Amino acid sequence: MSQKPAASARPTSPDRAALRAERRRLREAIRAKPSLLRGRAAFEKADERRRFKASVSRDKANRAYQAALTAAERDKQQKQQNAATELRALDNDQQNSEARELRLLREQFIDNALRRAHLSVKELNGLGAGLIRDLATRGIRTAADFTGVSRGAAPNGKGGDVMWIHMASGHRVHINGIGEHRAKVLVEWRQSYVRRAEERAPKRITLADRQRIEEAAKQRRAELEARKASAEAVANEARTEAKRVLDAALARLAEADRAAGRAAAAQRTQYDVVAEELARLEEQLAAFNAAHSGLGFRRRSRDRPIPSATPTPTRVQGPPTREPLPRVRLNFYPPAPVDPEQPEPPLTRVSTRRPGLWWLIPVVWYLGSALTGTPVLIGAPPWVAVLLALGHLAVSAYILGHWIRRRRQWKTQEAATRMPKLALNMIWMWLIVVLSIATQYT
Repeated sequence: MSQKPAASARPTSPDRAALRAERRRLREAIRAKPSLLRGRAAFEKADERRRFKASVSRDKANRAYQAALTAAERDKQQKQQNAATELRALDNDQQNSEARELRLLREQFIDNALRRAHLSVKELNGLGAGLIRDLATRGIRTAADFTGVSRGAAPNGKGGDVMWIHMASGHRVHINGIGEHRAKVLVEWRQSYVRRAEERAPKRITLADRQRIEEAAKQRRAELEARKASAEAVANEARTEAKRVLDAALARLAEADRAAGRAAAAQRTQYDVVAEELARLEEQLAAFNAAHSGLGFRRRSRDRPIPSATPTPTRVQGPPTREPLPRVRLNFYPPAPVDPEQPEPPLTRVSTRRPGLWWLIPVVWYLGSALTGTPVLIGAPPWVAVLLALGHLAVSAYILGHWIRRRRQWKTQEAATRMPKLALNMIWMWLIVVLSIATQYT
């Protein structure tokens, strides 16, 4: 009677080695994926900041457009108000134009009459030909060349007061030989010509002058109306230019936003592909562990954040915010003795709280002590002070370096390793060293 071969209860050595190699391959592939997904949170925040900056730029362009419209409207109203004010002033002033014109005509007539009145020996009693020549030499030839006389000090300050003749240009001259009597004769002669000219001057304007005044007022009114109408045209040009600038800015921002959006979508797709690949590998490893749980493989669980395959919701407006990624507890190892050929990596102690700001107190204190030379050691060798300063800097640098690394780790992964105990020990140990050295030289 033939005997059936017994079924093998466990795989042979080559099969066990192949299974171990497959398990190692899956674990190494899973360990490599999270490093690729670790930057997704920073990427989402950067993309959110980009969209926020784009919205701020659009709001800025719209505000600039509204400011340009307001300025154009303000300039238009100011120009139109100025033109309307001048129009009202022109209407009120037209009634006084005839009076001004008549006054100008009379002044012009009197001035012409005085210019025709030349100095002569016959009309000026007491002024000889020599004095008339001296007056002509100084620019006084007609009654229009001077306006009056006055008494004042002599040009050289000696000899008492003399008579000064006031010129039409505003200057005054002194003619030797013309005293108070002859100056009085000269003034009376001029006043007689002024009285005769005022009597013969026109008492009202002519029809031609009135028509000329009305024509000037009409021309001025047309200019003001044209200025008032041009204010609206200038405002329309300013509005058109502001609209063109706004459209160009919005088009430029939209094109940049579309390009950045395409790049972000491509990057997000890559993250999704990596996340799907990680999920597939984890399913394979879980199935592998379930199928070969009796092979003596050790099973160990640990908490590790797994980035979501779907992007986290972000806000379009407002400053960027931090949204933690979901955490999934994965069991990669079967509960079995440790395989001596494949040692397990040690676990890292992870804290969900970031290092507090109180760690900066000893950093600031030691840095300030190094800069100010605290404590002051009287009679100590120079190398002791240098050693204390270097120790202050070393302790503060060590604490600050660990604090910054863990704060950054918490910012990117929402979890960070705790500050080493050596940091707290160094703070107190170095403080004791400083106090012991200070007591020796105090």
